[in-house]
Amino acid sequence: MEPISYVDLSNGERETLFFFLLNAYLQSRIETDCESNGDEEVNVYIAGLLESLVDGTFYATHADVLATSAVDVTQRAQERNTDRDKAQVYRSNADHRFIAFGLFDGWGEYQSRHRLETTPRESYLKEAQQLYAWAALFCARMPKRYHGLAQTLEKMTEGFDTYLGVLNHMASNHLDFLPRLSVGEAFHLERSAHQASLPKIEEYALDLMLDAYNRWRSAPSEQTRQDFLQQSAPYRELRRDFDPPALLN
Repeated sequence: MEPISYVDLSNGERETLFFFLLNAYLQSRIETDCESNGDEEVNVYIAGLLESLVDGTFYATHADVLATSAVDVTQRAQERNTDRDKAQVYRSNADHRFIAFGLFDGWGEYQSRHRLETTPRESYLKEAQQLYAWAALFCARMPKRYHGLAQTLEKMTEGFDTYLGVLNHMASNHLDFLPRLSVGEAFHLERSAHQASLPKIEEYALDLMLDAYNRWRSAPSEQTRQDFLQQSAPYRELRRDFDPPALLN
């Protein structure tokens, strides 16, 4: 794929998008007093991740392995047969959460008001950090050419809070994400978008719930029971008269 170009409107100079993102992240590290110290490969990794988000390849490539909870991520990884595929599941989901909270304050992760109220932000971030650790573990089991990636993922695990804070700063000060809309404008935009997408949201929530219910029916256990109750929460937010425990009797 041909590298995407970025044009600096202040001077008309053209550079690759990757270089722009890398430079913005490096500048953000300086501005937050978190300059690189033996972890330069992490900067390259994050810039590449952001570039894949902009050009659309990240979600086009990884949509089939992304999951909504740590339980779902682990289950999808267990369904894979190779260390490479398991590493991809954990890494893709860790990257997704890193982007969600680094650029967008995690709003894409809050599937329902119930989950927003009962699951603190820190829990989502701990999940992401742990997913990077598992991805690093499986990468380390792969052939030697993957050991560099394993080391990078280990550093992402160890310095997760630092790298996330730098990305938050980059989003606010170099990508200008936050100042574009006022709180009121963002509220009305989010409300309109939510209302328009309710039918699809309900359909998606129902599919997740039914999948979890079928897993419980096939292999009844406390884990599959709790998984069903968790997956049914978003659908119950939309259908208040629905009683999930009644299906388990």
